Amino acid sequence: MCSGSPSAKSNRQSSWVSSAALIVQSQAVGWKFGARHCYCGPMEDPRAASPDRTELWSSLLVRLTNEFPGWATWKNVDSAMAGKGDVDSLAPPSDWPEIRKTFEKWAAERRYAPIVVCRHVPQGPHFVTFEPGSPYIVQLDVKERATFRGSTLVDAWSLQRLAEMDPRGYRRVRPGADGVIRLCSNAIGPGGRLNASALMLKRIPELLRSDPEGVEAMAELFGPARLALLAGVRAVLAGSWNRRAMLQVEAWALARSVAEPTVMVSRLWFGRVTLKRCPVLRIIREHDRRVPDDLEAWLDEVRVSHEIVMPGALAGR
Repeated sequence: MCSGSPSAKSNRQSSWVSSAALIVQSQAVGWKFGARHCYCGPMEDPRAASPDRTELWSSLLVRLTNEFPGWATWKNVDSAMAGKGDVDSLAPPSDWPEIRKTFEKWAAERRYAPIVVCRHVPQGPHFVTFEPGSPYIVQLDVKERATFRGSTLVDAWSLQRLAEMDPRGYRRVRPGADGVIRLCSNAIGPGGRLNASALMLKRIPELLRSDPEGVEAMAELFGPARLALLAGVRAVLAGSWNRRAMLQVEAWALARSVAEPTVMVSRLWFGRVTLKRCPVLRIIREHDRRVPDDLEAWLDEVRVSHEIVMPGALAGR
């Protein structure tokens, strides 16, 4: 039989799916990328109102868009604008030092201080500062890539083909692509199972339905798992869940992680070691980004393993 025949291609695809499925089964308990670090947060304190931060964030995001053609947001902007979420963005590592300077200058202009630089997340830095009077930190994340099951889901270069301009003047990932990213990052649990609460909380069906072309463009990054991804998307839009298709997507990502051992190992180390030790990640993951009650004591702890920039240090920058 000719090696290029449909049957041969089907056999090869079944082979990698079956092999990677074994990885899913053997690693699901130990890795749990989608579930292990999920934190639902404490019951909301009615006294801690979330301030509207649309103007705050827009002023920075527009500046970053104008100064860095390779920079774009890729999720969570709405929650950041609403008051307590962070802004996630992708940019080439060569831009990170200048992005940091832009963040520091912006924070100084608004009298936000101090600035904490956290480099414990493998794919890129967190820049954190404090808005006077707000119960929540101000957090900008800049990464080289977003990962799924130990391999690259989308990187700063791929994101440029998937980006568009938001009406508010900054560059963002288009809604359909954003829906696929959230589907993989949040809604696919270990073994292709559905995380139903995340599916709704992250507005995934709404994003997928609003931009079919963006879904198709993002699906191109999935190579041989493209058709499985699209089958999973169709199921979501129909109000159901195609676990078989999602398991194939998960298996594809795990199989690719073998070709990206640095990404895979860094994610494992981050989840098992770094996340537990970093005081900055602790308030992000465990305390819903709330400013610590004893800020000075927390900063003393942070200073041991992080760079902290005080207002006076920014004058010469």
